[in-house]
Amino acid sequence: MKKFLTALLALMMVMSLAACSGGGQGGGEEKASEIVFWHTLTDHDEEMVQEIVDAFNKEFEGKYHVTQETQPLDGFDGKVYEAVTNGVGPNVVWLYPNTAQEYIEAGLSLDYGKYFSAADYKDRVSPGVYAASTEYKDKGLHAVIATITGSIMFYNKELLEKYNLEIPKTWDDLYAACKTVVDGEKAEGKSIVGFGPDSVDVLAIVTLEQLGLKYINGSKKADDWTNQKFVDWVNFWKKAENEGYFQLVDSEGYHSGPFGNQNYFCYMGSSAGMGYITPNGFTIVTGPVPQVAGGKEYTEITTRALISFTKDEATDAGTAEFVKFFTKPENNLPFCQKYSASTPYKDVEESPVYKEYFDNSIANQALASMLSYAGTRPSVSGERGAREALVAAMKKIIIDNEDPTTALTQAVATANGSLSE
Repeated sequence: MKKFLTALLALMMVMSLAACSGGGQGGGEEKASEIVFWHTLTDHDEEMVQEIVDAFNKEFEGKYHVTQETQPLDGFDGKVYEAVTNGVGPNVVWLYPNTAQEYIEAGLSLDYGKYFSAADYKDRVSPGVYAASTEYKDKGLHAVIATITGSIMFYNKELLEKYNLEIPKTWDDLYAACKTVVDGEKAEGKSIVGFGPDSVDVLAIVTLEQLGLKYINGSKKADDWTNQKFVDWVNFWKKAENEGYFQLVDSEGYHSGPFGNQNYFCYMGSSAGMGYITPNGFTIVTGPVPQVAGGKEYTEITTRALISFTKDEATDAGTAEFVKFFTKPENNLPFCQKYSASTPYKDVEESPVYKEYFDNSIANQALASMLSYAGTRPSVSGERGAREALVAAMKKIIIDNEDPTTALTQAVATANGSLSE
């Protein structure tokens, strides 16, 4: 009997431990941590993301599981912020590094530094890229940069040649070239617009900097927006728009599709947009972003990063593991090829496959020609609200015909309110 009781107690202890651990036939296996990835990538880029997600899920089956969800581009930043702050958002998103600051201040941003070794990221990128990933108040690693892109110009080569035009260097040159092409095509009974930008915010920010002004100054203010030099430039655009040579916003949202259908002579968009253009009967050539004549040379480089939000220990560890996986050389290289982007990773740059891709990419070559005077946006809280105020003002002036000084003054007040929160 004594031996029986001893054996029974031992068996009960084993069963108790199994129940506590979730093991055994009655407890079931431990459930994998669910990780949700939000982004705005579509078509071939979305397919590439799914390939990476599928590979990750296979490797970490039973431990972590990632689901990717494509979201509409319009209002994406705001949607992410609302969802995350309400506790119903994704675990990881595809955004600009500077957008992490407001989540840091809210105590919601995941610091990858807790999970990454130097070999995972710091040693693989340049000091500048690493600085852009850590230039926050707490100096944490809150953004892992995956791609480098930036706005470039796309032109219809046949129209350039037809009208004996060189690629424009200044905004005045661009206006003159668009006038020549649009007037010439209309004389032949063809309807075409000269130029359009994909990103209103990039257009406005780049122009402010070229004029020697600041999008957001050192005092964390947007006071330069009402400077007469910028007001005059906006009036210049408004005139060109009214004449049919420029168009701030296309009904399709992006200008790449209409450009491919020969509805535009040229457009300014991300180098990553190359894969979304299907030229209908013409050849694409690329060039640098036009500059303000006599101004400061400037363009904006766009780094896209994986930014994550805290949930619980297991999910946070899995999210960091997914970000590591996403940026491995074997994943980053094909992703950059699909996305038409440059890589921030030195080990990817050294690959013969990447070198061949880069040397044959007219989009990346155009971007590389501007790197000596390229900059990025400041990582300050409230930047999203400031950007939205600037875009709204540009649309009010150009589309709704509001007075530029009035609209920009209101935008400055809104932006400074956001920046001071």
